Amino acid sequence: MTISKSEIKHYKIKGYVTPSWQLPSKQINHLKKNINIIIENNSKIRPEQIVCPHIEGGTKGELNNSNYKYFLKLAHTNEIINMVKPILGNDIILWGSQIFSKPAFDGMEVPMHQDSYYWPIEPMSTCSVWIATDRATKINGCLTVIEGSHNSETYKHVIKNNKTALNEAIDDKYIKNKIKKHIILEPGQLSLHHSNLIHGSDKNNSPYRRTGIVFRYMSSKSKFNRKAKNHNQKDGHSVNYNKRPIWLINGNKNNNTLVKTFSKNKNLL
Repeated sequence: MTISKSEIKHYKIKGYVTPSWQLPSKQINHLKKNINIIIENNSKIRPEQIVCPHIEGGTKGELNNSNYKYFLKLAHTNEIINMVKPILGNDIILWGSQIFSKPAFDGMEVPMHQDSYYWPIEPMSTCSVWIATDRATKINGCLTVIEGSHNSETYKHVIKNNKTALNEAIDDKYIKNKIKKHIILEPGQLSLHHSNLIHGSDKNNSPYRRTGIVFRYMSSKSKFNRKAKNHNQKDGHSVNYNKRPIWLINGNKNNNTLVKTFSKNKNLL
């Protein structure tokens, strides 16, 4: 196993965990190379908002990502799936991914929010796996969380502004005086977090880029609701759910439709 019993306990109590296992340097260099290719080929899309690079064309055909199969195979990495199994069970679907790259001096803030407020999973049973490709620190906008907040309710979110990577956030009154924990990561390190955990990240005003990719997994015993309203921001950033392909990673697809499978035989890593 690539996640220990104590790490699983930390996840259940705190709502997140940074396991001791991390991607080998060869794989992290390859990941960084492939992320750089997508960023360079999609200059009209903010690098914090590159949605579903593992799907050819992204969610709506807007993404220039001829290397999408690389990201799809990476999401099937055995060591990563073995981290997710104790959290979600053996029946696992990959339903989303996103590149979050905050350029030096220009990285957008992600306001404090709960993923469960937006996502079409019924009932909510999902886990996010965040992989750092650059060093993530306080000064360049690393992930911040409110420990244990996954045990609270899902709060109503309010519109903030169009200058953030997410234009809706939890009302400040719900998080006032709450302590934010900074998740410092080295390249190759991972962070897993619960869908109801309150989290976000600051602007990057530093000279150091902060880049990573998140894979989103769900239990196939839950339903991926194709009728859920798409998430559309005023800045044009849009997330589409109704025709998005989802991928059976492990076990059975249960009651989900439009589930695909993927052969990992090709040497894409």
